[in-house]
Amino acid sequence: MKIGRLGVWAQVDCLTASAEAEFARDVEQWGYSALWTPEAMGRDVLVNSAWLLANTRKLVIASGIANIFARDAMAMAAARVQLNEQSGGRFLLGMGISHAPIVSAIRGHIYEKPVRTMRTYVEAMRMRSTARHDRPIRR
Repeated sequence: MKIGRLGVWAQVDCLTASAEAEFARDVEQWGYSALWTPEAMGRDVLVNSAWLLANTRKLVIASGIANIFARDAMAMAAARVQLNEQSGGRFLLGMGISHAPIVSAIRGHIYEKPVRTMRTYVEAMRMRSTARHDRPIRR
């Protein structure tokens, strides 16, 4: 994946789906190589990335960031593989642990040591990625 030197980070939750697709096409036309979108409490960044990938041709779509408390490691690993397969390798997964108030008060999870939590999550993703089910079925 070639990400280039210039990209755009944009909070797009306030746009309709069609306006957001148009914005992504504009970003692509303006010559930027990537569009980064966050995940806080609005749209699901992975579902939204699929929409943006389907509505662009060469733009890299990146999660900046996908909250690890929004889905388990197996779902995150599967989504990363599938979005890249469907887009010709144009999806870049950025993940993070978010902030204690969002994780605990809003999402209802226990916020623990961030580095340890992320390492455990990434290791679970790695184990999922080495599983046979991660590879596309060839017919």
